[in-house]
Amino acid sequence: MPRSFFAMMLCATFAFAYLSPAANGQEKGRKGFLSALKEGQAVVLKETAGRYEITLMEGGHKVIEVGPDYVVVEDVAGVTETRISVYSIKSIARIKVARK
Repeated sequence: MPRSFFAMMLCATFAFAYLSPAANGQEKGRKGFLSALKEGQAVVLKETAGRYEITLMEGGHKVIEVGPDYVVVEDVAGVTETRISVYSIKSIARIKVARK
């Protein structure tokens, strides 16, 4: 009896560890660096020494896709799509306008 109970507990522990969301990379509700960007959002890109500064405001590009470690933007003319790795992004700025 004690051996079978121990084996059952060991199997249950492994099953729980294997099926947990963190083990499968399915953590939900976690905010990342790119969480400020949404598809369809207007942004302005500024490239300096291979690093991109993204400003959230009406401008020359539109966000097409936001992945876990990249963002895809399209220019105003709809001709060029640029995929930017999270490692190439220097900053994401949001301009807030004072309300009267």
